[in-house]
Amino acid sequence: MPVYLITYSVLFWIPVLVFVLFFLKFFDGPLRKAFWAASAAMAVALTGMEFVFLKFDVWFFSQKIDHLVGLWIGKAPVEEFVFWFGATPFCLAVYLGYSRLLRKNA
Repeated sequence: MPVYLITYSVLFWIPVLVFVLFFLKFFDGPLRKAFWAASAAMAVALTGMEFVFLKFDVWFFSQKIDHLVGLWIGKAPVEEFVFWFGATPFCLAVYLGYSRLLRKNA
């Protein structure tokens, strides 16, 4: 069973959908555009970082240590991209949501 994929799907994509769908409806158009632009820019940067770190053996992936789905993009398993593409929108949505909440209560 691909525990790595399931873990990151549950840890990031379910909260991402909840936070993004809940918080972004309260923000105006320019802030929504900035949210998606920042998410896209970070996805590109993190994808590049992933391949640089793999090239210089900062980290590695092994089927013997953790069962992976088996789909690879270069030397990186697809699970890594599930993580990277979910982490940025999640963190941004939490930050924007809390900043709005704290500003409203101040």
